Amino acid sequence: MRRKLSAVAVIAAGLIATPSADAAISQVFTKTTTPLNCTVQANGQRFCSGSILSWDGIPLDVNVGFPPEAAPDGAWPVIGIYHGWGGSKLALNGTDAQRALTRGYAVFTMTDRGWGASCGAAMRTDARCVGKGYIHLMHNGYEVRDAQYALGQLADDGVVDPAKIGATGGSYGGGMSIALGALRNRTQLPNGTLVPWTSPLGKPMTIAATVPEYTWSDIAYALTPNGSNLDYVANASYLSGGHRVGVQKQSWNTTLYLGGALAGFYAPVGTDSSADITGWKNLTDTGGPFDGVSAAADMVSELTANHSAFSIDDSVAPAPALLANGWNDDLFPVDESLRYYNKVRAKYPNAPISMFHLDFGHSPRAGAISAADRAALTVAENAWLDYYVRGVGSEPADARGGVDILTSKCPVSGAGTRYHAASWALLAPGEIRLDGGAAQTIVAPGTAPSNAFTSGDVCTTTASADNASAATYKVPAATTAYTLAGSPTIVATLDVKGANDMVAARLYDVDGATQRLIARGVQRPVGAGAGPTQQVFQLHPQAWTVQPGHVLKLELLAQDSTYLRTPGSAAPQQSIGVSALQLRLPVVDAPGSNLGNGVTVATPAAKLVPAGDKLARDYVTEAGGSAGGTVGATLSLTMGAPATFGAFTPGVDREYTAATTANVISTAGDAALTVSDPGHLMNGTFALPETLRVEIAPATWTGPVSNAAVAITFRQHIGATDALRTGAYTRTLTFTLSTTNP
Repeated sequence: MRRKLSAVAVIAAGLIATPSADAAISQVFTKTTTPLNCTVQANGQRFCSGSILSWDGIPLDVNVGFPPEAAPDGAWPVIGIYHGWGGSKLALNGTDAQRALTRGYAVFTMTDRGWGASCGAAMRTDARCVGKGYIHLMHNGYEVRDAQYALGQLADDGVVDPAKIGATGGSYGGGMSIALGALRNRTQLPNGTLVPWTSPLGKPMTIAATVPEYTWSDIAYALTPNGSNLDYVANASYLSGGHRVGVQKQSWNTTLYLGGALAGFYAPVGTDSSADITGWKNLTDTGGPFDGVSAAADMVSELTANHSAFSIDDSVAPAPALLANGWNDDLFPVDESLRYYNKVRAKYPNAPISMFHLDFGHSPRAGAISAADRAALTVAENAWLDYYVRGVGSEPADARGGVDILTSKCPVSGAGTRYHAASWALLAPGEIRLDGGAAQTIVAPGTAPSNAFTSGDVCTTTASADNASAATYKVPAATTAYTLAGSPTIVATLDVKGANDMVAARLYDVDGATQRLIARGVQRPVGAGAGPTQQVFQLHPQAWTVQPGHVLKLELLAQDSTYLRTPGSAAPQQSIGVSALQLRLPVVDAPGSNLGNGVTVATPAAKLVPAGDKLARDYVTEAGGSAGGTVGATLSLTMGAPATFGAFTPGVDREYTAATTANVISTAGDAALTVSDPGHLMNGTFALPETLRVEIAPATWTGPVSNAAVAITFRQHIGATDALRTGAYTRTLTFTLSTTNP
């Protein structure tokens, strides 16, 4: 494959090591391994290359580069640049490394465990590799820890600053950089335990910023999607909303697996549950069913817990992250960034996290980034790293939640149109909605689409004839251009008979006799066998301008071969009834815009939030403290009198309670009231050691029209040995009221 699967592009910044901060750097890795000599280049840069030993004794092939000698020469800010699947350490004279070195960073790059000279195919029998040097699929406790250990050695040498470390990479390397940022100042051990990240000699280490490119945040979803991801929920975990193991991306799983089998080192099947790549591939190759299969449950548990940044413990705010994914990347699409972004924003609303999406990523569908688009992304990435790693320049605009996009376009070599918003929720103020009308049937096993769209790019066309086995819906051709920006959403009632059934969705831009695939997705339906059940799922996000006269066509199919694997013979696909379908298309155009031919732009409809999920922060309206407030015309929250504990008694172990009420009126549908993590009661600058607890009863109530008085109880425990101060203890709380059903 192209550099998508092997080497990554993006920014760079490095590491280096020196015995003394005042001496020129001649060697690195001098404290805990065999030192590597550094060679001065014609331009004054220092290159150091060779093999070191990682924390468990496996060899790691590394390159370290430094800018020309400075005074003092040491404690450089460093950027780790990590390679893609099937790749190896990057050349220090290459574009990525030079981009960092010439801007005053050291550069560190390594070949990941199980590849090349770090226990790759040719080293499978090397005593240092046997039983441990194989590919762990970017495991936090193996590949990520390898990078942390090497960076720590450079910090012990005094050649890099342990608090000024950046990370970047694309694809597999993006998986490394996003995980490093999520861990930030912690190391995960193989058993899952988190400990402070320190160098081998005990220096505290931390990631200052990351810029991952076209990577995943949940590898289980990326390789075996099930439709649980929604771009407007706060915590879109793989099994949320009642979802189960999904549908294998057949073409990508096959391509990636064969590449690793040829050039890499896989653990023998069944020997290591944390790295059973062949076993996982064999399992998903069956096409299911997976319900009740312990191996499938174990696979999902392992991949989400140890190989996905989304599931890394978030008790520590992640490092500032600028996330970039590709609209037409069918392996790691834009929703992989959105999942992580929404989770971080929900818990840390002021954390620096931003997104920059464009048409790039994995070949072939997103294989060629245009020069103009790359230049725009490079500027943004440089500014991000310079500010958060080196402390140079100003904080990027809207760094705490902002989004920049460049649209897909034809030809792909052109420049995308740029849009900016303060958050993902604000990117598309309008919505075009299509009501599906009469019930239709997704016929099984159905006819495979005429073009699998596993090659070409977004400009590739195919004949626009409808697939007779699909449920098909069309948005009329407008007379004015409009721009899609976000995730096409499908709300529909599905009558699903088989637990192993799937719905493959495709969105086309139809221009007369030809059509282009502009978005796709898949749903493993919930409620199989329960009769007609309303559910919601999304296609991968897209930014695309629909030209006048073009029709948008949605197809729901029983198969999308060879992109998706069809259900196995043990439980073959059955036909699915579709009724009450509504297609919601987010657009940058303003609500109220008349696009002609009956196509109008509406205000976005209320989000359908599956049971157990909650709206992402940027979609929620809040009212704070004990004051009353009106939230919108159909949803209001009024707080009762402030709760007062009274006086606390020193020296007595006791539980104190206080109560108030909240009155909620909802005419929009079901509503839910929640409260933010309240933290500690405060008396001036003095804080009680145990956190204040808040209980809400009832936790939810239903509409469509309701007027509910909700009891809120506050609990504070005072221990017999707790120090107390006289005076009032207070805490401002934030209450969140949201609709959960339109």
